[in-house]
Amino acid sequence: QGKLGLSRKPVCAEMAEIHACPINLAPVCGSDGNSYANECLLCVERLKTKSDILITRDGDC
Repeated sequence: QGKLGLSRKPVCAEMAEIHACPINLAPVCGSDGNSYANECLLCVERLKTKSDILITRDGDC
């Protein structure tokens, strides 16, 4: 369980806006409690839900 004090904002590139994320596996844990295959996919979810999801740690939740 990540601590919110250590959370970081994902770096969202233009690729997330068009949902063209690379398929590399570099899992991150989002502050929403979900695991994402990579930072780009977390960015897509941020855009879709219009919520400020942060990365609480690298790796699965």
